[in-house]
Amino acid sequence: MTDELAGVDLKLGRAKAHLADLKQGIETVLDPDAYRFDIKYDDKTNRYVYTVHDLPTVDPEWSIHIGEALYQLRSALDHLAWRLVELCGVTPNKQTQFPIRDSLLDKNGKLMGLQVLLPQIKDRKILGLLNECQPYYGPDGEWPPFNAHRSGLWHLKVLNNIDKHQLLLVVVCVLNIDRMHWGMSKGGKPPSPYLNTAALKEGTPVAWFDFHGGEPPADFDPHPSLKVVIREPEAPNLAHIEVVAAIEGIGQWVAWEVIDRFRSLFP
Repeated sequence: MTDELAGVDLKLGRAKAHLADLKQGIETVLDPDAYRFDIKYDDKTNRYVYTVHDLPTVDPEWSIHIGEALYQLRSALDHLAWRLVELCGVTPNKQTQFPIRDSLLDKNGKLMGLQVLLPQIKDRKILGLLNECQPYYGPDGEWPPFNAHRSGLWHLKVLNNIDKHQLLLVVVCVLNIDRMHWGMSKGGKPPSPYLNTAALKEGTPVAWFDFHGGEPPADFDPHPSLKVVIREPEAPNLAHIEVVAAIEGIGQWVAWEVIDRFRSLFP
C-alpha cells in the first residue's frame, strides 16, 4: 500500500474485520444442530410440508457490525476523494466526498458535465475514471446501461444512509434455497416444490412438496437450512443473498471496481 492511500487501505481492512466478527457470530447461532425441520402430510393440499422449529434469534449486534463495515467502506472512498483533490494541487474541504450517482441527468433530464462528480477536480483523466466507476456506467461504457441500483456502489450508498438514521437493515432468517437439493430413486418422478422466501418465525412452513399422489421415498431429504439476509425496500436485490456474502460483495466492488482504478495515479 502506498503512503497516499494508507488510510484507504486501513479502512478496507477494518471493514473486513467487522465482517469477520459478523460471520463468526452468525455461524455460532446458525449451527445446524440448534434448529430443526419437521415434515408432515397436509391432507387438505395433498402436499408434504416442512416447518422450522427452535428458530435462532437474530442478534441486534449483527446490524451494528453491518453498519460499521459499511461506514468503513464509505469512509475509504471519501479518503480516496481527499487524496485525488490533493493530487490535483487543490485543498480539500468539508464538501470533498466521493460521488455516488445513479444518473448524470439533471432534474430536467439534461446530461450534465463530468465535473459535477467532484467539482474541485479539473483533471480530465481523473474525471473520466470517476465516471467509469459510477453506478450508471455500464460494463462496456454504454449509457444508460443496466439498472444502476443493482450496483454494489449504489447499495453502499443506500445502506450506509439508512444506518445513519436507524438501527440498520431488517436482518432476518430465511430458508437457504441455494443449498437445497434432493435426488430421486431411479425412475421416480421428482416432486413439485414450493419454497418459502419470506422472513421466518417459529413453526413457519418453509417448503411444500407435491409427490403427485404418491409418497416421498424413505430417504427423501431436501437438505433444508437457514441463512441470514438483509431486508430493506431500497435494496431489494440483496434480499436473497446471505448477509456476509452481500456485504463482502459490496466491499469487493469498492476495492476492485473503484479504488483499484486510481492506484496507478499514486507513486
